Amino acid sequence: MLHANRVVTPDQVIEAIWGGAEPASARTQVHVAISGLRKALRERGLDDVIVTCPGGYRLELAYGALDADVFAGRVKAGRRLLERGAHEEAARELDAAAGLWRGQALADITAAYADAARHRLHEQRLSALESLADARLALGDHDALIPKLSGLVEAHPLREPMVCRLMLAQYRAGLRSQALETARRMRGLLAEEEGLDPGEAFVRLEQAILTADQSLSLAPTTWVRPAQLPYDVHRFTGRARELETLTAMACAADPPPAVLVVGTAGVGKSALAVHWAHGHRDRFPDGQLYVNLRGFDPGRDPLEPLEVLHRFLRSVGVDAVPDEVDEAAALLRSRLSRQRVLILLDNARDAEQIRPLLPGSASCVVLVTSRNQLRGLIANEGARLLRLDPLTAIEADELLRGAITSSTADDEQAIRELARRCAYLPLALRLAAAQLICRPHLTIVEYTRRLATDDALEVLDIQGGLKGPVDSAFELSYRALGDVARRLFRLLSLAPGQDFAPEAAAALLGVTLAGARRPLEELSTAHMIDEHRAGRYTMHDLLRSYAIRMLASDEPDEGRAEAALRLVDFYADAVFAAYPLLQPRRPPGERQLTHPPVERLRFADRAEALAWHDAERESFVGVVELAARHGRHHRAWRLTSDLLAYFIIRRRWREWSAALRIGHASATRCGDLEGMTYMSNSSGIVCKQTGRYAEAVEHYRRAIDLATAAGSDRMVGSAHANLGGLYITQGRPEEGMRHLRIALAVPEYGQVPQYAAAGHVNLGCALIEMGSLPEADEALRRALGYAIACDDVQQICFSLHNLTEIALRRGDREAARRHAETQLTHAEELGDPLRTAAALDLLASTVLLEDLPAARAHWRAALAIYRDLGHRQSAVLSEWLATIDEDLDDLAGANEEYRRRCRRLV
Repeated sequence: MLHANRVVTPDQVIEAIWGGAEPASARTQVHVAISGLRKALRERGLDDVIVTCPGGYRLELAYGALDADVFAGRVKAGRRLLERGAHEEAARELDAAAGLWRGQALADITAAYADAARHRLHEQRLSALESLADARLALGDHDALIPKLSGLVEAHPLREPMVCRLMLAQYRAGLRSQALETARRMRGLLAEEEGLDPGEAFVRLEQAILTADQSLSLAPTTWVRPAQLPYDVHRFTGRARELETLTAMACAADPPPAVLVVGTAGVGKSALAVHWAHGHRDRFPDGQLYVNLRGFDPGRDPLEPLEVLHRFLRSVGVDAVPDEVDEAAALLRSRLSRQRVLILLDNARDAEQIRPLLPGSASCVVLVTSRNQLRGLIANEGARLLRLDPLTAIEADELLRGAITSSTADDEQAIRELARRCAYLPLALRLAAAQLICRPHLTIVEYTRRLATDDALEVLDIQGGLKGPVDSAFELSYRALGDVARRLFRLLSLAPGQDFAPEAAAALLGVTLAGARRPLEELSTAHMIDEHRAGRYTMHDLLRSYAIRMLASDEPDEGRAEAALRLVDFYADAVFAAYPLLQPRRPPGERQLTHPPVERLRFADRAEALAWHDAERESFVGVVELAARHGRHHRAWRLTSDLLAYFIIRRRWREWSAALRIGHASATRCGDLEGMTYMSNSSGIVCKQTGRYAEAVEHYRRAIDLATAAGSDRMVGSAHANLGGLYITQGRPEEGMRHLRIALAVPEYGQVPQYAAAGHVNLGCALIEMGSLPEADEALRRALGYAIACDDVQQICFSLHNLTEIALRRGDREAARRHAETQLTHAEELGDPLRTAAALDLLASTVLLEDLPAARAHWRAALAIYRDLGHRQSAVLSEWLATIDEDLDDLAGANEEYRRRCRRLV
């Protein structure tokens, strides 16, 4: 090991072992010993460490494998830093080198060759400790050095360099007499044991101590206090929570090496950081350094770390600045050690731009702003992250009111709408305010209308040029993206709804889910999109406007159309696959896809399918519209029809109505009688559920005519059953019965459980209204059997609801309660809010006479759901709750009348 990575001859080995008295078998013994060493090393996983080469053997070790090499390397680095004046860094390196020693070198080796090696290594250690003392003395650590140096001098009393350093430390600590005593003791020992006088350096130091020479004092460091913060934002508004969080991070007892303020373009990162810095200048008495790193700067390249280091070093009084990044960074760290300085690194591009600029002292605080998340600094340096979102609605209103001084600023609704159109981005808000200030005759309402109807980015362009400030800010982030991420960003403008999932992004690109994750991550890191909850991404309206621009300018027409149709087919495929999990009445046949997803979305169970539909609810109408806009009219009405299962469970009548209008227009445009039948029948369902009975009758009658023309007996039966149910709701049970008997007589409808269940439920309802309870009970139990057979949970709920009513009319409250509780369990499992409310409503009636408080609790829970749905039943139930009392004789009759009113609505 003493000759690692060098050839050692057999003669050298023999000489080292036997010292000239080797036996005749010496070479053989050396060969055997080398083989034994190799075997022992192999057993520890170290193969080919000892290699045979011309002239002898070589121990091959990588750098760092031998502690003596590491020691020598650190000492060399420390002395180089010491020469440059980087005393803090030098001390750190030399401390690390000294820490590698554990007792005496080669302590257990008694061979003669070890003595010289041991002496050489020991001398290197003492020399390193002397260099360490020089670094510590330069840093002013003389008090802490005295005990350590005293111990070393006691062990090596005739070592002049060590004694000189102890004398200097004692003198600087104010112990002049002790320093002179140390010198006298050294002189006496040297004369007594060696008969010599001390060297010239010792004599000069002793004389300087005697005369208290000023040159021995610690040289004062020139420090120029920088004050480089930009002007604070005028009338800075909001961000109280973020400012508090920033203070907690930056001013913690153990602060991180940097606090990263990140967010999308125009969100106010720099403004927040500068405002915080101005408010906390008193915490940094030694100054504030600032630089715009130009990470995202039009027309100028990002600043290189070396240029920033030069600026900072000159700012704090350093004239001779190194030309190497590592040297300059080390010198800056040394200059900043023991100083309380705030460093604001604005507009950073990546972690590599930041690392050389970080101080080595916890006394300094570093703020970094960037559009990127700089995850490398978080992972490797332990930086803390403060993510900046757009302002809240209240903060945006406050900003606009503070900036706009005209009387129109009193229009609260106009201010709120303007803030929303500006996506609550501070940059956009201030630009809008500037436009209104400079154009006093332009009202907030008119300006907001232009933002809504025209190109918002162009309206915000205060310069009137081709690219305004917001547009330019977005472009810098956009152009910094990779090709795939840039394409995904512009294609995402096709995605309808407020947010989207990774599966939709994969469909737009035509790749697998795994293939979409990297560009999504790149967009998220650059804050071009925001993962506002797990697995759901969004982009604010102004970024969407910019994405639409880029789609028009950077994406070929063919690429736009294919991406849109891939997205349509992704949704069509997923909705169709989920249908049987939500309802068993999926229309027959497969869906022919022109652009099937590379990776199809499938669901494990009803809950998973329902959760996906809930998450995508706001996208469905937009996807139907997208299909129609690209001429895929058959796909548009089919997708609308397939969404029935979801919309009818969740009672999303507004969205379904919008989809039905598009679907009906598409079916009509392509002359598809089947599609027109489905759209008319479904429109009747929506009108019935929203109380528009006359319109519902028209839709159902049209559906019957269209189904007859199309030759679809099943749809004829379905439309008759729905019309019959509507007549029953209107209090016309005899007319309803006539249509129901027509429906149930159609084999394709009345003899198929998944359709017959609904027909028999309506039949049971008609019979209840007509007072034929035994026949109603029979029809409803048949409906329940059909529903259970095909796992139609919604029809199970309808059947149980009406069986509960029959039991109540018969006076069998126990049976009624059981039916109601079972219905509630199924309704909650289904996720149908109206069936849940109806079950609670009827359950309350079953326990009313025995437990009025429990009944009230059930009704209140039902009322909350009715109100959330905006259902007409909420007014009836609210009135009922206000009038009931504990007079049980009257209460029973009143409750029956209440239930009769409810049956028309629920």
